Amino acid sequence: MIPKPIVKRSVELRELINQYNYRYYVLDDPSVPDAEYDRLLTELVALEKNYPELVTPDSPAQRVGAKPLDAFGEVKHVIPMLSLANAFNEDEMEVFDRRVRERLNIDVVEYAAETKLDGLAISLLYENGILTRGATRGDGTTGEDVTLNVRTIKAIPLRLMGNYPDFIEVRGEVYMSKQGFSDLNKAQKVKGEKLFANPRNAAAGSLRQLDPHITAQRPLLFFAHGIGQYEKAALPGIHIEILKKLRQWGLPVSPKTKKITGIKQCHEYYQMIGECRASLAYQIDGVVFKVNDLAQQELLGFVSRAPRWAIAYKYPPEEEITKVIDIEVQVGRTGALTPVARLEPVFVGGVTVTNATLHNEDEVRM
Repeated sequence: MIPKPIVKRSVELRELINQYNYRYYVLDDPSVPDAEYDRLLTELVALEKNYPELVTPDSPAQRVGAKPLDAFGEVKHVIPMLSLANAFNEDEMEVFDRRVRERLNIDVVEYAAETKLDGLAISLLYENGILTRGATRGDGTTGEDVTLNVRTIKAIPLRLMGNYPDFIEVRGEVYMSKQGFSDLNKAQKVKGEKLFANPRNAAAGSLRQLDPHITAQRPLLFFAHGIGQYEKAALPGIHIEILKKLRQWGLPVSPKTKKITGIKQCHEYYQMIGECRASLAYQIDGVVFKVNDLAQQELLGFVSRAPRWAIAYKYPPEEEITKVIDIEVQVGRTGALTPVARLEPVFVGGVTVTNATLHNEDEVRM
């Protein structure tokens, strides 16, 4: 029989830690120092170790307790996780808007606008408020079961807060901040291990580790940007309002998400985000516009592997000027010769570039 004060304290600790996670990852308003958070978590871990009967599936102390896997299982997406069509200039964006207006037979469209994170698409299934499954997008129809790894990400709640539906699939992006990526590569270098090429590569590699303990050590974050399966009666019919609900339930949502009206505001939003892009804490490669009304989304439907009601408006690739210090030739395993440029280090796209494989050596030498 567990003493009542111990049971009461374990409940208090879970509630405190979950509340602190909510303030840190969702509200971006930390309320306690890291040392205090760590002290409380250590206390909860010790309690659950001494009294295993206290362990619950949604306990924050259980985020890193799983054993390594031999392989990931498969998850079939009941509602496919589709890619987005792209626009690369104002003309292509206006063509998209015109097609939407014509299909809906309206003069002006209301959109939900948000930043397009350069991360890894993920599906989170919550049943009775408890996180029961995490899956990658995979090919859109079938993904990998990464539940144990997803559970290690502190930004993803193990239990929803407030008045949530009995069943909902949340979709979003697992990513790594620029600072987290830099810190990870510094640690990799100290250990003499391979450096990651960019934050997206680091996030994807971290989430797909067969050992959840490794994933738990990586600075992964998460933003929710939509839903898959859900109880229709439980949610509003407007995308922006759904995102507000997700945030209320404890899921982080991009603070840059905004309701806009008409193509002119689309261009203004794109320019505004472009101007502050370099100062964002995370990498983006564009912005996403979604028809805000879910009934209108349903009318528009899908084409091929993309929805007709959403588009990714991409930014031009980031470019910097540097100097070629030398050109060396590497010999591959098959004997193929590959020229590699050694560059004066330059920071671009969130990473420091020092080498570049050359496919146009003759032009470089001119």
